Amino acid sequence: MTFKVKMDDKKIKVNLETTNLKDVLQYCKPKEQFVLVKKFGLAWGKEIPLQRIGKEYGLTRERVRQIESQWLMRFRRLIIWNEKYLKVIEEAKKILDMNWGFLVEDDLVAKLLNKWIFKFSAQELKLIIISDFDISYLKRNRAIDKSFYVDPLFEDLLTQISNHIVDYFDKKGGSEDLYEFVDKLKAIYAPKNESIKYLQNNLFYINFFKSVRWVNVFDGKVGLDTFIDVSPKTIKLKIIYLLRMIKKPLHYQEIATKILEWFPAKPVKLNTVHNELVKNNDTFVNMGLGIYGLKEWGYEWGNVKDIIERVLKSAARSMSIKEIAKEVLKEKMVSPNTIVLTLQKYKEIFVRIDKWVYNLK
Repeated sequence: MTFKVKMDDKKIKVNLETTNLKDVLQYCKPKEQFVLVKKFGLAWGKEIPLQRIGKEYGLTRERVRQIESQWLMRFRRLIIWNEKYLKVIEEAKKILDMNWGFLVEDDLVAKLLNKWIFKFSAQELKLIIISDFDISYLKRNRAIDKSFYVDPLFEDLLTQISNHIVDYFDKKGGSEDLYEFVDKLKAIYAPKNESIKYLQNNLFYINFFKSVRWVNVFDGKVGLDTFIDVSPKTIKLKIIYLLRMIKKPLHYQEIATKILEWFPAKPVKLNTVHNELVKNNDTFVNMGLGIYGLKEWGYEWGNVKDIIERVLKSAARSMSIKEIAKEVLKEKMVSPNTIVLTLQKYKEIFVRIDKWVYNLK
């Protein structure tokens, strides 16, 4: 497929003042400039997929990719002796080696930006790194998100490890201690690939987990992103995780405070937390006075009358008020007087056997 008239080089004007790469881009053809500026978000900071660029301008995705590849080859030749570009690549290699050969795309770019020694934007830094021959760019595939790695690592091996991780947790059905699982992976892959020093280090695997699709690391554990304890994404899941970790019922205000402490990246409102607790009564139980516990702990919804009735049924015997109160307080925070008044009020349900002793009628 050939370019339509509107993609004719003579008719294309690209404002190179929007990027710090203008000293290199000026040696490209206008259509190459246009594709690169769009593809890597050099003007607006937002990348546009090749397929969308092609659709907009009457080109196949493959043709747009060819233009991108042609420009990358030209870029490599133009920067080969340019110190400011080579400095970026040199620093990127150092960072990758310090992180045992592998980093997800965003992490490597962020580490370069944090050095405060470059005038390039995140998009420009990414493009410069991709142009290098010694640093491999792993475009997102079925198993792994966009990442950078260096030899002797290679994509087939990384994909093999990622598939192994997903299969392992899919069969296990639960998360695992981060370092215990890293040791298992090292025992499998390090002996098989003795020439790859990176596979002998914990940091490689920890960095690699960030790139594996469907896998998450949280609070010292690793597992599939469907496991609550490694991927509490919603408010409901965060409350479940928090209560399981603390192992006791909490007031909804304290729950909201702890969510902010444990998950500071995203703000949460008190009303939102309370609404989640109230509407999910199949998961959370109101124990009175704004205190909530997990239903999986054996707590059940109900008023004081219902709970007393449950307690006596379960015991299958007469119980003293003190015994009844002890069991009721496990499920609902009420005063002993409320329990006494409830026993006295519902005479059609509860019968007094002796002084301070009751049973079901």
